[in-house]
Amino acid sequence: MSKDLYIDRLKSVPLFASMSKKELDVMVKQADHLRYPARHTVVVDGTPGEEFWLVIEGELAVQRGGAEVAKLGPGDSFGELAVIDPAPRDATVVSTSPVELMVIGRQRFWATLESNPTLMRKVIVGLAHRLRHMDADDTASRLNAGGEPIDVTNRSVPAQG
Repeated sequence: MSKDLYIDRLKSVPLFASMSKKELDVMVKQADHLRYPARHTVVVDGTPGEEFWLVIEGELAVQRGGAEVAKLGPGDSFGELAVIDPAPRDATVVSTSPVELMVIGRQRFWATLESNPTLMRKVIVGLAHRLRHMDADDTASRLNAGGEPIDVTNRSVPAQG
């Protein structure tokens, strides 16, 4: 696949959307490019997650508790939070056709951001946009469901070690 296709796919991911073509190229160069056949298990629910995955070509199924909950295709991604804050995977992802994937591991991701403060800022902005969007979706969902207001005054954020 051409480098421009990788850059175009990465640009479609909200986390990286504000990056220039040159900055996206820096991220693409940090990635591994993998191909898997159909029915290959890419990640498994409950296993440690430390990578960001981007679908370049092909299709995958996202499964939780053995049930398919989503389909992924070209331009879709998963693991964008795991590359920032490692945690066990919350789903299994299996290819349903031959796939080409781009994967950026946590160490390369952070080394790249730490060496380029502009990239770091743009990723933080991308996270803020994602959080704002998820918050709006959550609010709309609660309003549509006639849900009761939630008391958030006593919520705490886990301490970082």
